Amino acid sequence: MSRVFILTDSTSDVPPEVAEQLHITVVPAYIQIGNHSYRDGFSSGGLSREEFYAQLPAMPVVPTTAVPPAHEFAMAYRRLAAEADEVIAIVVSTNLSGMYNVARLGAQDVPELRVHVVDSGQVTMGLGWMVIAAAEAAAEGQSAQEILALIEDMKPRVHVYAALDTLEYLRRSGRVSWARAKAAQILRIKPIVEVLLGKVTDMGRTRTGRRAIERLVELVRALGPLERLAILHTFAPGIENLSHHLAYLCSPGHLLTVVATTIVGAHVGPRGLGVAAVTAK
Repeated sequence: MSRVFILTDSTSDVPPEVAEQLHITVVPAYIQIGNHSYRDGFSSGGLSREEFYAQLPAMPVVPTTAVPPAHEFAMAYRRLAAEADEVIAIVVSTNLSGMYNVARLGAQDVPELRVHVVDSGQVTMGLGWMVIAAAEAAAEGQSAQEILALIEDMKPRVHVYAALDTLEYLRRSGRVSWARAKAAQILRIKPIVEVLLGKVTDMGRTRTGRRAIERLVELVRALGPLERLAILHTFAPGIENLSHHLAYLCSPGHLLTVVATTIVGAHVGPRGLGVAAVTAK
């Protein structure tokens, strides 16, 4: 039986305890704050996620993000080569990052290992749920081809919705073209966005945090039965309220609450709320 291992990048937001339990390898992206560069998910820099989001509005220069160099992927693949016959690397959407290209370049340096690099078309737990499902399938002994088919089946069923406190951070990031054009019009209005199959879509806007939560609940309920659900936030008020209205839609074993990584936070800003939902087949 072929031994298949799962690898992802840190924008997946897979909780560390879940990654450890399912033997998921996570390659960290980088965030640049002033003159300092930090590996995402590592506390050696002394800045927690809570501190990052608290300090972000007052930072004189907006933090920037970067993909890891290809050799860091290559190092991760080499470590896995001792146990794995094949590795499936599931990474953040190519429309939002260059992660896919460096993951492929890294694989070229490890020809002894068969590596499949997959563009998830997603970010944060939209990607994370694919990674978790793939790792669960690998633990059950499914083949690489079966797991790749599972991921492709999931892609159109994974929806990420986010209610942002402001569009300003998304505008500054330059990753979403329509955000640049609309930011001046809606700086004082809370935008709702969707990530689906690599595209970030404007889903409207609300004037209050309460209405933003109501809109998120409406969008998720409209999806129908769910397999998995994650509540996402960047330390926004209303987390418990959102969770209360959505928790019944999914079994407790497939429900998570996650603080979005600083890599995502640099582009969406603090006080954001969101969901990553996987619809049932």
